[in-house]
Amino acid sequence: MEAVAAWAAGREWAVYSFASLSAVACVLMILRSATAASTVDKARDSSSHADFAAFQTSYFRVYVLVMLADWLQGTHMYTLYSSYAESNSSISVGTLFFTGFMAAGVLGTFTGPYVDRYGRKRACLVYVTLELVINLLEHCNTMKLLLLGRVLGGISTSLLFSAFEAWMVTEHRRRGFPEAWLGRTFGTCAVWNGVSAIAAGFMAQVAADKLGDIGPFQLAIALTALAGVGIALWRENYGGAEEGAEGGTGEAGEGAGLLAAWKAVRSSSALLVLGSVYALFEGAMYIFVFNWVPSLASALGGFAAFAPVQGLLFSCLMAAISIGGELYTLAFRIFQVETIGFVIFAAACACMTVPIWCDGPAQFAAFLGFEICVGAFQPCIATHRSKYVPDAMQSTVNNLFRFPLNLLVAAGTMLSDYFALPLIFAICAFALAAAALAQLWLAAQQQQRTAPSKKAD
Repeated sequence: MEAVAAWAAGREWAVYSFASLSAVACVLMILRSATAASTVDKARDSSSHADFAAFQTSYFRVYVLVMLADWLQGTHMYTLYSSYAESNSSISVGTLFFTGFMAAGVLGTFTGPYVDRYGRKRACLVYVTLELVINLLEHCNTMKLLLLGRVLGGISTSLLFSAFEAWMVTEHRRRGFPEAWLGRTFGTCAVWNGVSAIAAGFMAQVAADKLGDIGPFQLAIALTALAGVGIALWRENYGGAEEGAEGGTGEAGEGAGLLAAWKAVRSSSALLVLGSVYALFEGAMYIFVFNWVPSLASALGGFAAFAPVQGLLFSCLMAAISIGGELYTLAFRIFQVETIGFVIFAAACACMTVPIWCDGPAQFAAFLGFEICVGAFQPCIATHRSKYVPDAMQSTVNNLFRFPLNLLVAAGTMLSDYFALPLIFAICAFALAAAALAQLWLAAQQQQRTAPSKKAD
């Protein structure tokens, strides 16, 4: 207990933790850049690499702005709604969050076919429009308008996690870049996602200090509009569409339907497993997001002691995500993505078992380890999707995967009302163990497929 008390005293440990994690992320970034030069595909000329770098840059410009705006909204949403609730008794913070997840699970599922059929670029522009409307609605201290914003937010979240990735993957293949290079883009996205989250924390604090809790949302409006300008410069693509044919071929139009996507998933054991591990991991991740604050606050002796270091601890967790993205990029050059996935799930399960029994420094270290796994998981699962999901159904199948995920998250938001924190983390560990076992099967199947070709060589 004395060790925990000493750890909780002061904020120097949080500063040192953030500085150390940032240093590790920088070292890994340098290592990745140095090794990239020695692992360049010799079969490709330098112009191909220049074209690929230009393509990545055009995508990253938009991706960083979009994720930065998304993180900005998340930093002060709870406090904004709470302040509204103090002056308006009809506003229920829990109902607003629950509505958002349910809307993403139900309405978001049906956006996939439209994204694939009518264009990924167009869908990204729809996302921008929805986000502008949503952030304007956040200015209204009215339950009905805030609920409308959460419903629209469920749709926009589905577009965020399907349309942008689908556009990038299809454009990558249209330009003839090697499939292996997709992993590089996904890994870098995870790194930039962590960096964006850290930057959003500082930017949100400055905006809130000057403009109040609504400040981060106003800043998000400007960044989202700027992202829309970048998206407007993209070339349109569709689900399996022929060049320049809006809505795609007849086959793509039929294949973009929910029923066709469900049949494709049912007929492929690999897709079923992929959807399961996606829902299990992200379900556990969101449950963790809801519970890391009260858990660490309890370990530090209460929210009064936690408040001065909350921003620093959030930045530490986001720096860990960047480390995970860098580690994935390095591992992807050596190991099969299925094998990497199993290691990620097993490591995440181990990290979630620690807070069941420990608190204080051990708990915080376990949370950092879990966020490293999250940073590696994001590009890993994206690489899985690009490998196993048919091009014509990218957005549809991806949103289909998010349906059980959002139901799990909606249920997970209520766990803290009924269970103690150790039991909640035990539930997360169980879900991650199930994901690891399912991923082990997928890795074994991939090993069997590659074995004949190795023998032939």
